Amino acid sequence: MMIEKVRVKDHDDIIEITYEDLLKYHGKEMLGGAALAFKIMLMTFPKLCDGVPERGYFNFYSGIGQNGKGIIDATEMVMRVRTHNQIRLDLEYSEDKLGQVAPGGGRYYFEIGYKEKLIKLYLKEGIIPQEFIVYSKLAHKCKADGVSMTVRE
Repeated sequence: MMIEKVRVKDHDDIIEITYEDLLKYHGKEMLGGAALAFKIMLMTFPKLCDGVPERGYFNFYSGIGQNGKGIIDATEMVMRVRTHNQIRLDLEYSEDKLGQVAPGGGRYYFEIGYKEKLIKLYLKEGIIPQEFIVYSKLAHKCKADGVSMTVRE
């Protein structure tokens, strides 16, 4: 079985990062967001760059804003967009864009850029299961109310 890896250049080094590596960095709070960001990077890097893209030349926009901690952590670990002040998280920008409405506000709409190239992506309505939307809204409400919640599988 071949393990998928995102490859990125950091100065003279080429770093290979797996989804499991992302979870070590992010933790296990928002696995879905980390997985979504990982797939976005796997899909877009070959379209943005002929070789291995280099940190410091990326920019990233997330239509779900600060609520997407898994996405934020994954893009920071791989692309260093927060370090280089190249991440944008405002919800208003995505209001008129395509993409499923996110439970915590905003839309599942993303832009990933590298140097002069830009790719715009969105999740079609219904891609995120309704059960996830309900659970996520409950989790957001509990955080806002100061309620602690534990879920057992």
